[in-house]
Amino acid sequence: MLVEMRGGLVVSNVVLEKLHARALIFLGTSEEVGKIEALDKQLDEGRLEIKPRGVHRIPTRGPVLFVAAPHANQFIDPGMLTTNAGRSISFIMAKKSYDLVRAGAGKLVLGSAEDTAAKTVRGISTSFTSVLHARAVISFSGIQLEVIKVVSDDAVVVKALPDDAVASLEAAGPEGLSYKITPHVDQGEMFSSVVQRLNNGGCVGIFPEGGSHDRTDFLPIKAGGAIMALAAMAQNEYLNVQIVPVGLNYFNASKWRSRAVVEFGDPIQIPKTLVQAYREGGDGKRKAISEVLELIKTGLRTVAVTAKDYDTLMLIQAARRLYRPIHMKLTIDETMYLNRRFAEIVGKYSDDPLVKETMERVAGYNRLLKSYGIQDHQVMTTSFKKRDAVGKFFLRVAEAILLFALAAPGALLHAPIALLAKKISEQKRAKALRESSVKVQARDVIATWKVLVSFFVTPLLYTVYSLIFFSYLLVTSGFTFRQCVISTLVFSVVTVIVGIAAMRASEVGVDLVRSLRPLYLSVFADTGDLRRERAKLAADINRIISVVGPRLYPSQEEFERSRIIRPEDWAYGEKLIEEMNQEKIREEKETASVFTSTVSTK
Repeated sequence: MLVEMRGGLVVSNVVLEKLHARALIFLGTSEEVGKIEALDKQLDEGRLEIKPRGVHRIPTRGPVLFVAAPHANQFIDPGMLTTNAGRSISFIMAKKSYDLVRAGAGKLVLGSAEDTAAKTVRGISTSFTSVLHARAVISFSGIQLEVIKVVSDDAVVVKALPDDAVASLEAAGPEGLSYKITPHVDQGEMFSSVVQRLNNGGCVGIFPEGGSHDRTDFLPIKAGGAIMALAAMAQNEYLNVQIVPVGLNYFNASKWRSRAVVEFGDPIQIPKTLVQAYREGGDGKRKAISEVLELIKTGLRTVAVTAKDYDTLMLIQAARRLYRPIHMKLTIDETMYLNRRFAEIVGKYSDDPLVKETMERVAGYNRLLKSYGIQDHQVMTTSFKKRDAVGKFFLRVAEAILLFALAAPGALLHAPIALLAKKISEQKRAKALRESSVKVQARDVIATWKVLVSFFVTPLLYTVYSLIFFSYLLVTSGFTFRQCVISTLVFSVVTVIVGIAAMRASEVGVDLVRSLRPLYLSVFADTGDLRRERAKLAADINRIISVVGPRLYPSQEEFERSRIIRPEDWAYGEKLIEEMNQEKIREEKETASVFTSTVSTK
């Protein structure tokens, strides 16, 4: 039975499994609905800026299958989708992400050579017949074994017994290894619930990559979403399931205060001919699934920014920053749009000599920035006059000291939360990395566990502080019980306010500290070559976009209409850069002239 809530997650008390990966509809009892709603609110507060795009494309009525990628934040992504979609969504998520795994009784040991050859695992003080069944999974030391047959309470046959599993069991010796059990869940139950949900005009959300990850490109898109939509429409000829691709684009997915864009693509309409082919079965069914899967893949490419590797993604973002004129402030969705267009150019025309040479120069420019210890948006700050730079430098130092002093009390109060969140998220990251073959650094679990730890620990910590304060007043102040209660309530409110103020103050303070380096360079270093290289590279990127950009559109006119940065915007930006550079050159000449005159006088 599904429990609905608008603006939050839809939960189900039925355990289900997804195609190609053990999965379930997001579980929860009616008591958990409030917790999920609170997590959604904390998600809104934890993200610095969340920008939805294309919400108007979401059908307001009828069944919708949301397919979201890339799945870069384990438990946060569902909240990102539901808080911006405007419709209640039932999610399918990996079964191992929910609390279905349990510790097994007894120990696993390595049997005889015959047992190993027969792929049989032995147990000590185990009760396999009562806790295991076919297709259940036994896991230990980061290794997973699928059960084929339960022979007895102390013997089980597995699908494969790899060398690393044998080595681990052999190293454990007669004492054996502890293990965990993940039960298998019938897929038919999942399909029944999904089809029922869609038949009732509801929405279902899936992450078709099969699990969260921290790669810069999609994992292979699985066919489960295509099968679900076709199966539902095949059972009900009057049903029209629309598939909405969703791009989850984070600027820094593992950071607590990251910016993000949730982009909804055009709904995918499944032709009736494919539904009929699926209904008839055989080769036609396989072809129908394949065609719908390709439609999903194409839709996802239009709403997400992907690259072949991390370095390429960094180059794409650097090129986009260089392309923006210095006087223009882009919105977060405009920034994401340009990122996607640059990624498309690099992906399609990476062998074009012009594109290839420019990206190599961008890589060289990034290395130059690293040697100076600054970021691209700080380069033009180094053109300040020395007198102005010195004044700004000391003013910002004073502001940073003041802000950190104001933030110190709140930082001390909330230090246990930060330390615990960091420790647990790092432990979960390390565990996820050990157990996954697709994660690079397992950064996809970091923000999730920071949110979860903060969600549960923060109210507990406030309660402890309030109880300590209340006890102190009750014992030492001479206040009445009522006065102690009122004072404690005031203290609790003030503690929350101080915590929020400390977080904001520390953020501003960190930004001020980061701005000191370019001011220092303005006074003590010659950054003229860096600024000139930036200006030349930016101009070349603008010319490349004017040449290559129209290839992405049916016509030159459509390309010109789609441009966020127009030629006149770029011309004005170039003029401003030239004026700033010339002013800096004049100041340097004046300084050199004064120094020469002083030396001559002496």
